[in-house]
Parts: sequence; C-alpha cells; structure tokens
Amino acid sequence: MRARTILGAAAVTAAAVILAGCGSASGTGSGGDLGAGASVAPADAAAFVAIDTDVSSSQWQAVDALLQKFPAHDELLTKLQQTLTQKTGLDWATDVEPALGSELDLVVLPTASNGKPQLVGLVQPGDASKLDALLQKIDAKSGKTLVTAQVKGWTAIAGSQAALDAVSGASSSLADSNTYQDATSKLAAGPLASVYANGAEAMQLLGSLGTSIPTPATGAQLQWVSAGVVAAGDGLEVDGYVRTQGGKAPAAPYASTLVSKIPSGALAVADFDATSSALSLPKSLGTVLGGETALYVSAGSGMPSVTLVTHPADPQAAAAALDKAVSGALAGLGTGGTGSSPSGLSGILGNIHLYHDVVGDTLVAATSQQAIADFEGGGAKLADDATFKDGTAAAGMPAETNGFVYVNLKDALPLVEGLVSMVGKGLPSGLQANLAPLHTLTGYATAAGDEVHFAAFVQIG
Repeated sequence: MRARTILGAAAVTAAAVILAGCGSASGTGSGGDLGAGASVAPADAAAFVAIDTDVSSSQWQAVDALLQKFPAHDELLTKLQQTLTQKTGLDWATDVEPALGSELDLVVLPTASNGKPQLVGLVQPGDASKLDALLQKIDAKSGKTLVTAQVKGWTAIAGSQAALDAVSGASSSLADSNTYQDATSKLAAGPLASVYANGAEAMQLLGSLGTSIPTPATGAQLQWVSAGVVAAGDGLEVDGYVRTQGGKAPAAPYASTLVSKIPSGALAVADFDATSSALSLPKSLGTVLGGETALYVSAGSGMPSVTLVTHPADPQAAAAALDKAVSGALAGLGTGGTGSSPSGLSGILGNIHLYHDVVGDTLVAATSQQAIADFEGGGAKLADDATFKDGTAAAGMPAETNGFVYVNLKDALPLVEGLVSMVGKGLPSGLQANLAPLHTLTGYATAAGDEVHFAAFVQIG
C-alpha cells in the first residue's frame, strides 16, 4: 500500500504542477471506467490522458507486487516520499490522499491563439475542501493561480479561464467522437493509465510550438494514436495502436527465419524487414540492407560482439559499403591513426574490427570472427533459448510481426557493469543486485491495413 500511495501522489501532484505552468496566458474569460472524463473533454481535444488514482485498485496492487521484488523497494519509496515533500511541500496523508478521486484525466486542448498548449485537469474529489486546499498549496509553490469550474459532475482545473471555457462550453464530447471511440476500443480494460492523441490536432499543436514532426516514410497522414499501460502479474506492458491514412500499404507481417539461425544466448536482438515502406533508412544503408535483417549483440569473450545479418541485392557490394561506413564512423570518433596508446572508450572502439562473410544472398558482418562462426554453425539457436521463449511468450508476441526487439536484461545488465568498469567508471554500489529482478524486454509491431499495433513488455521476476 505504501508504494501505491506514494506513486499515486507523485503522479497527481506532478500533473497539477504542470497545469499551473501551462496555458496560463490571459484570455477571455462518478468516475466509472478509466477515462470517464472523456464525457466532459471537448471532441476536438488534441490529446487525452487518463490516470488511475485509486491506490486500492487492482492495478496499483499489481504495481506494488512488482516493486516488492526489488531489494531497494523500501529505500526507493522513502526517497520518493522525501522528494515529493521537498519539491512540492505537500504531505501525502494530509494534503493529497483526502483530495483524490478514482482518476485524474488531462485534456490537451487544440492550439490556442497564443500558440501555447492549454491543459485542463478533470477530477472527482472525495473531499472538495481538501482539493481546494491542495490547489492553494500548489498555487503558492508555483507562483501561479489555478482556476476551477464544475462541469457535468467533474471539477475542471486549468491555468486560465479560457481553457475552462473551452471545456464547459464544448458542444460535443470526446466520448461521442468516432475517432476517439475507434482509437480506444481495442485497448485493454482497466489500465493503470491510457493516452489518446488526435493526429491532426496533435501535429498542429506541436508545429505551433516549433517542434519538428517526422512524417511517415509511407507518405501517410497520422490519424490517431492510443496506448495503455497495464501492470500484469509478472511485468509492465505498454500496448497501443496507430492509424494512418493514405500513402503506401505496409508490408505484411512475417515469421522470422533468423531466430532459427541467431545463436542462443543473444543479449539483444532487433529484427525487421529492411524492404518495408514504413522504414526511412539513410541512403547509405539502403544499399547494404535487404529483406529480413537482424542486428544482435552476444556476450563474446571479453568485449561483446555485434552482428548484422541481412539479404541485400548485391551482398559483395554491400560488404564493401559496410566496411567503408564503419571505417568512417570510427575515424570520426578519433579512434585511429593517431599512433598513441588508446585508452578508455576511445581505446575500446579503436580495437574494433569488422569481419564479414557472404553465403548465397546472406551477408553476415560482425565485430568478431567467432560471432560469424556461431551464426553459421549448428549450435543452439535463439528460437530454442529458454529466456527468449519465456520473454516473448510473456509479452504475447505473435508468430508473425512487422519487426521485434528483444533484450535479455538479466544477462545484459551485468555485462554493462563490466563495460563501464573497463572505461574507468563505476556504477552505484548494489545497482546490479537491485536490478536483478529485471528479466527481459520485448517489443513488437504488427501492421494490418492502415493500422499498426505495437506493444512493449518488461518482464520482472
């Protein structure tokens, strides 16, 4: 319970401080399922975020159970509690908990006339007087004044009256928007948090802030994005969807053949279709990569080995281009040609050599000859690796994807600690033991028509 209350307080308080700092320029003027505030948010909202603030909910219980697996659990929570008090001057038991309802929703309004983002928070407090007291303390801490209004049974909180008016005067709600309904219909019920963004409105808002917005390589226009965070029995999952319109059709999902060739024990793997129209590869890589491609890291002897496997149109030409690209990159880092004794990270990189082999239409390039031999040999492979199978199963990764990423955290983290020590640095004492419960990280995407499903799962055991 202690973990859930402190983390819940941190989330709510941070959101309130953000409200105080955004959209404060002058202008005119019962909870149910998570995201119930969508019935109040305007239909043209650029984004909508819902956070579970009921610290007795099953989701917060699951978070607490996961945190209990870490040795530094109690120390971490104590520091979080101290930070909450130091940064905000608030006390959980007396200031925050009595003011909480079952959820906090944040509405990001369309671009304001001044080009600044406007946020509106929506809550249904258990004690209205406690909420008022909490907001007064936040006002005093931030130096800005939050304004509130009652809208359809919700308390709306904003940094300006104009933002409140945009919510209270909305002619239609987000909950009735077909776009919002489409975007959130596939998300898991009862998440810890969920987010929705209207593609057109969100891109316009970011553009008004001077943010560079990458466009899809397919030439498609972003319609919406939605995602949810769910705490499961053995990990934490982010699951979401992206819908676009127009542009080239995405490549079909594929079953990886390279998992049956990559050696067992790989620490990290990124597998993708290099011919996919969804990828925007640099021109230099376009001549090197082709077909199903994998970049993976294996432990090796001493330094870890990095291996690239791909199927370019001209493997021999690709090998030459790859050699040139790697040599240029290392030269740019100043790791060669000096004649001096290398040291630290520069010394490590300076000792890197690239080896490659071409077998049929397959180019295998690696930083060690042994890595190539292991790939081409008949030893145990990733497809039968117990950690890989357990991690991808826990993530629910299907047999066919449009690409996946896998990291063996339990074996990779000790290796990282060793590499850090090699460059004369040190990690905090006990860090490895405290991170030991982290087992795997698996992410993948699948495309169907104009919609992409993506997921990432951190397995904790």
